[in-house]
Amino acid sequence: MKNSKDLMPELVNSNNFVDCEISSLHLDSREVKEGGLFFAIKGNHLNGIDFIEEARSKGAILIISEELVKDNNVVYCKNIKQLIGKFASRFYSFPSKELTTFCATGTNGKTTSVEAYAKICINLGIRCGYLSTIGKSIDGKTVKELSTITTPDPISLNKSLWEMLSNGVTHAAFEASSHGLDQGRLSGINIDYAVLTSFSQDHLDYHKSIKEYGKAKSILFKDLKPKNSFIQIDSEFGGSLYKELLKEKAEVFSVSLEKESDYSASFKKNKDSLEVSLKSPYGITEFTLSTISRYIASNVICSMAALSVQGIKIEKIAESVSGISFSAGRLESISIGKDICYIDYAHTPEALKHTLKEIRDFHEGDIWCVFGCGGNRDKEKRPIMGEIAENYSDHVIITDDNPRNESSNEIIDDILEGTKKSTNIKIIPNRREAIKFTLEEMAKRKDMNIMLLAGKGHENYQIIGSKKYRFDDKETLISLTKY
Repeated sequence: MKNSKDLMPELVNSNNFVDCEISSLHLDSREVKEGGLFFAIKGNHLNGIDFIEEARSKGAILIISEELVKDNNVVYCKNIKQLIGKFASRFYSFPSKELTTFCATGTNGKTTSVEAYAKICINLGIRCGYLSTIGKSIDGKTVKELSTITTPDPISLNKSLWEMLSNGVTHAAFEASSHGLDQGRLSGINIDYAVLTSFSQDHLDYHKSIKEYGKAKSILFKDLKPKNSFIQIDSEFGGSLYKELLKEKAEVFSVSLEKESDYSASFKKNKDSLEVSLKSPYGITEFTLSTISRYIASNVICSMAALSVQGIKIEKIAESVSGISFSAGRLESISIGKDICYIDYAHTPEALKHTLKEIRDFHEGDIWCVFGCGGNRDKEKRPIMGEIAENYSDHVIITDDNPRNESSNEIIDDILEGTKKSTNIKIIPNRREAIKFTLEEMAKRKDMNIMLLAGKGHENYQIIGSKKYRFDDKETLISLTKY
């Protein structure tokens, strides 16, 4: 229980404010408990003010709305979204200040970096929990599978950190999406170590321009002011952000696969792994990663860098990296007779290009790229991804990937705009049929062929209209091959 005056000193002088004991915080009226505080805010599809009566009937002792309503028992606060994080941190007694926190943002690589950090910690004997797109884990035990939201709302985030702390965890890792940063979901959270894994075009349906997208990413480093920042500088944005942070006298380190930097690496390819030679401020150390992806390696190096400044010897960190497994759907390989299939979450132009190039570097056979683009999302990237798929693979199968409320055919037409509409492109909207066709075509050929099943990765659903149907790329592939 927390007193409302202690919890929300910013609102004490507001009309209708009540001095009371708060038992819980809620954004969802269905979850309100007796003595709870309900925040009536507008979401993407619903407006909290429409559920004030439901919250009250369930026992809400105080209601705060971001819109003026004709109700003498509702407190009005226009900027409540920016304050919820602070209130939640106070309610849960600032758990992020008691934990050593690691936060990753970037267009691609957030999940890999966060999970790698947690797994390395556990191998080092450090009790660590994480929150990611894949789910929630406390000290190596999964407690929640698959989330559709990269960065939880501030109440859920603080509650999760409090649960970790209550279970004896000392370190916590989590992702920061551009949406989450822009919407203030990390407000009030203490960040010790922050990482930018990558930067390229995405989410322009929300941010409207690449400049605004970059501004949202910068919030983690400029506004939340972590103790140390680690910036992957191979993108123009990353390089600029690194220089800006240096000018601001921030504790910042550079990471690169291409340029001179604080943390850089060279690689030797094996059949299904990489031997990595890492140069850092602490010297050169070598280790092996069970992936063929240099970009996954870069994400792991970001995590290693954050641990290295905590006084842990880089050699110990490297020992703890070798043998760690990577998230489902992150260049996950499945052998199919003479052929191989990679399942990857690549759903941005940069990710698709890098993934196809890395497959080409490792394999000589024909590459079959099976992919689509999400409906009601950034339309500008569709033709770019079509062009990339055509240029970097031998055969392209364009299919559905969560068309949502858009016409599947219109999405496919947008993708085709970036292609030369060559004969190696086939349109099969039904994703299962697209996978089946590709398997059959690869089987007809003598030599080894490679399929990249891109876009969904770990996701186990297909959204058509407003309905979510069970669909898992890996399950589908296995059922079609009786693997």
